[in-house]
Amino acid sequence: MISRVEFETAVKDALRHYARPDLLFGNRLLQADVLQRRSAAATVQDLRTMLAATAGTLFANARDQKLHRVLELTYFNPAPKQETAADRLGLPFSTYRRHLTTGVGRIVDWLWQQEQQSLLQERPARETDVAKESGRDAEPHRLSIVVLPFLNLSQDPAADYLVCGIVDSLITDLTRTLPGSFVVSRSTAFSYQSRQVPVRQIGRELQVQYALEGSAQVEPDRIRINAQLIDAQADEHLWAERFDTERRTTLEVQDEIVARLARAIGVEMVRNAAARIRTRGANAGDARDLAMQGTAVATDLSRSTAAVEAIALFRRALALDPDNVDAMVGIASTRIYQMVNQFQTSEREALLQEAQSLTLRAAALAPDHIGVRKSRAVLLRAGGQFAEAIVAAKAVIALNPGEPTAYRELGLNHLYLGETSEAVDWFRRADRIAPQDRARWTWLQGLGRALMQLGEDAEALRAMRLALQSNINLGRDRAYLAAAEMLAGEEAQAKLQLAKLNELDPGLTIRRFVEERSSVPLAAVSPIYLRESERILAALRNAGMPDQQGRITGTS
Repeated sequence: MISRVEFETAVKDALRHYARPDLLFGNRLLQADVLQRRSAAATVQDLRTMLAATAGTLFANARDQKLHRVLELTYFNPAPKQETAADRLGLPFSTYRRHLTTGVGRIVDWLWQQEQQSLLQERPARETDVAKESGRDAEPHRLSIVVLPFLNLSQDPAADYLVCGIVDSLITDLTRTLPGSFVVSRSTAFSYQSRQVPVRQIGRELQVQYALEGSAQVEPDRIRINAQLIDAQADEHLWAERFDTERRTTLEVQDEIVARLARAIGVEMVRNAAARIRTRGANAGDARDLAMQGTAVATDLSRSTAAVEAIALFRRALALDPDNVDAMVGIASTRIYQMVNQFQTSEREALLQEAQSLTLRAAALAPDHIGVRKSRAVLLRAGGQFAEAIVAAKAVIALNPGEPTAYRELGLNHLYLGETSEAVDWFRRADRIAPQDRARWTWLQGLGRALMQLGEDAEALRAMRLALQSNINLGRDRAYLAAAEMLAGEEAQAKLQLAKLNELDPGLTIRRFVEERSSVPLAAVSPIYLRESERILAALRNAGMPDQQGRITGTS
């Protein structure tokens, strides 16, 4: 099966060689399902027709005509040079190139969605045949969703551009967020625009489990989005959220809203699907079901027992299907977080080795799987390869801009490299995207540490208190909160925190806190980081944590 990267390369090559049919014979799109579905014996002309028709469909709106003209003069009826195309359109060359990149990206995303939809429909089609024979209705795909057009509640029709852009981007991002999901294409979803159709009917017509409805109120200085996730088969509300943000540039606002929605919706879909599977009994479900249950459990790794439960489910999935990528990356990421979150402080190298091995196996099977990329980013950080980890985390964001843990990883890696102010920015971006996320404590802890290192103690104290509210059982957070309270002048509270910490981790000393509680190799961190974090250690000493064998430089 063609990977996302290979598919994107094939689309770009096909566009580049559109005017040269002799160069299109070897293009991999000729064997792709998205084209085979149109013609069993697809020809080069079928490929050319599909590309031109796709561009015409995607950019039919008046607001997208400029993008269509850019594509037209570059590929379909090309000018001699791109500079000539830009001149004919009256665009600066940099603007022309930006439009070209946007247009090509939207064609790739749309065709990739069609490819995945075609592949996923093969299995429901087989299930429908079996269901007809047995006299029962076919079940929709576990992670299937239609994002219905949002209502524009504003008085200004010009806001339609922003509202439609949010839905377009959300459809794309959900496909990336949930590997193996079935997200109904934009053209199908928008066929329900301005139609009063019950959600349950839409669920039956499209054979999807979930539907997302929403509305937008666009004001001069603010944008408010209301979204509701619905079980389209039972017509039951599962989740609702309101997003309220300042109105900045259109792209900034759209990116922030889409990122927050995609993350929250993806988590809720997995949890709900896993809960439905569990109701069928302990032994119910296939490998995909078990992997999904493991993923749902692993979304709350603030509990040390959750890691054990999740790994057991992932192992059962692999026993049924040794090539289940979700289960591989599930074990790998859980092992990494057991180590970096200090749930298991012994056998560090064994944990990392198992995670590394499973990540490599998963990457060989599905190199574009977002779980593979996330595991690789954290593995590099755990191994002290901070610069490489930054590149890996940015690759995750390129695939899914709504993944807050990738922004957290950027923050932590910049922190260890001594780039503390930049780390603060990344931690804050993670919190803007996912302020209700169960993993929020992980970037709030990083934010609190960075702010203490910069001497912004009042802000650091706020961040650490919020981190501890999200995860009351992690001793390191309590230690950092004690340091923040001491630096902010709240000595009595700091001593109380250390007393509670001593109950969780008796006999903890500065040396143990530094050496045993470090989630990265201290030899790899920047001297700037070591020097700045001395403020935290000094605060812990002043609050009463014993130093043991003298003064230690560095922190965990």
